[in-house]
Amino acid sequence: MDATTALLQLLLLLALGLLTPGPNALTSFAHSGMFGKKANITLITGMAIGFVSIELIIGFLVNSLDGNEIALTALHWIGMVFLGAMVVAMFRIDPSKIEAETSEGKLGIKTGIAMQYVNGKEWAFIIIMMSQYMEPLGGGFVGISVIILVSLVTCVSAMIAWTFFGDRLSGLFSDEKHGRRIFQICGVLLSLLWVVFLIRGPAS
Repeated sequence: MDATTALLQLLLLLALGLLTPGPNALTSFAHSGMFGKKANITLITGMAIGFVSIELIIGFLVNSLDGNEIALTALHWIGMVFLGAMVVAMFRIDPSKIEAETSEGKLGIKTGIAMQYVNGKEWAFIIIMMSQYMEPLGGGFVGISVIILVSLVTCVSAMIAWTFFGDRLSGLFSDEKHGRRIFQICGVLLSLLWVVFLIRGPAS
């Protein structure tokens, strides 16, 4: 596989990942809707830091992880538990009790970083990216750097887009009727994602 083909396939994989609602996108959407665009700056910064750190870890350890069923299965089920918890949270949120004018409940850098380490979908996608495209894109540190640059720019841009989308609908989030419906829709989307991962099973 040449570098051009690898880059195109990497972009396609990222596009498929971003089109599938995940914890980062839905959190950016909901958080922006409740607290405004500026509140997402630290959250997205944390997401980016966590994302890059995981890519570095997997990039340097992908050879040992490849074919390690125990490690991949553990990562899969950690992600499943997290997604399940997110589904429950989305259905239990009471928008009428949210105080968007205060800082209580806002998420920051630490939360953004921590979310990446329990995001099973993200681990799976990064393992695929590093194992499939590292060598064609230069190998070693060069290949890792190219993948990090491309994926970071793409994913952060997507989170910013979700941020603006959520902020424009901020009035709906605190509404008792419409706000609850929005969170329930997010919960349904996360439920569908959970079922997809359940059917697909641990990455191998």
